[in-house]
Amino acid sequence: MLSMDQFIQVCREKGLNVTYQRMIIYKYLMQSKEHPTAEDIYRRVKEEYPSISLATVYKTLETLAEHQVITKVTALHDLARYDADTSPHHHLVCIHCRRVQDIYNEELNKLPIDLEAIPDFKVQRYRIEFEGICSQCQANLQKKQRA
Repeated sequence: MLSMDQFIQVCREKGLNVTYQRMIIYKYLMQSKEHPTAEDIYRRVKEEYPSISLATVYKTLETLAEHQVITKVTALHDLARYDADTSPHHHLVCIHCRRVQDIYNEELNKLPIDLEAIPDFKVQRYRIEFEGICSQCQANLQKKQRA
């Protein structure tokens, strides 16, 4: 994850204007461990910057993701979630509450891939999503079963 100074430097290197909107959105995203949606980010950023629009948040997130300053995570292929951590890592996704959690495992970053099986495709990076039930949802399900 980039510090704010690094974020500013990377934006400049990629030819992106360093705007207050981009900085405040990245600042919130950097502080969040929740992989928030654009709407989540909008609600939080609006508290500090009331004139920001949801469209600006969406456009900023898409631009930062397109330039690989942040990562777009699409948990269970519904709402896009965003992650300021662009280091190689993977995700655990709860199929009940849709919570997304980071998982860091060097072995997963070294999986052998038979690139000859996909000759017309150049793999640049990959992420693995594990789908399951988080501990909180497991506890809730157990409480319901006992009741």
